[in-house]
Amino acid sequence: MIEDNIKVVKHSCVRIDCGKTIYIDPFMVGDAPHDADLILVTHPHFDHFSVKDIRKVAKQGTIVAGPPLLRRAKSLMTGCTFVPLSQGQKTELCGISVEAVPAYNIKPTRPHKRFLNWSGYLLDIGGERVYITGDTDATPESRAVKCDVLMLPVGGSNYTMNAAEAAELANAIRPRTVIPIHYGALLGGREAAERFKALVDKDIRTDIRNTVYSNAMIYAYTIAAAAILLLLAIYTACL
Repeated sequence: MIEDNIKVVKHSCVRIDCGKTIYIDPFMVGDAPHDADLILVTHPHFDHFSVKDIRKVAKQGTIVAGPPLLRRAKSLMTGCTFVPLSQGQKTELCGISVEAVPAYNIKPTRPHKRFLNWSGYLLDIGGERVYITGDTDATPESRAVKCDVLMLPVGGSNYTMNAAEAAELANAIRPRTVIPIHYGALLGGREAAERFKALVDKDIRTDIRNTVYSNAMIYAYTIAAAAILLLLAIYTACL
């Protein structure tokens, strides 16, 4: 089963080994393996788009794909080929079918706005479908996905779905296995995954990984994310 080849590195950083090595939102990877064939970035917030960590996992020939906004930042990625993926777009990268599923918040107080064109990714790997939602609410687009393995944020704290909202989405999608991500000491607490598991239908396997990133994100989030977006805006304006 493909979930046996999936590793949650930290926070929302996922690594999939399937003949090719795929990273989604590399962050806090630790060492520098330089082993990525494909890197998928869901959106430019600092805990999902980390230039330092992209450099750690990239090697010669690595493809980086993500929202079109990041096209202007491709020079930061040490020369990697960048493929812009718009919401709803389907393509093949490194022999893997990739679909960019819209990722956005419905709740107006949350920061991931639909007009920003950010995405989660649905991967078809050897006939098994893996959906990493990105930072989204339970949108019509996410509810419509059919997959074998689902990975979704459960931390809440007005940045992502909380445990109850995430469980409702998991129960709507009905994957074989669901793996909660994007939670920690100050994002829903370490117990968020257990609250999530208790609300997921029992015929869906909930696989809690022992890789939670405990951090002070809530205090740093707004300043850091705003700084990244400002730098991207300045960079774009200077081109």
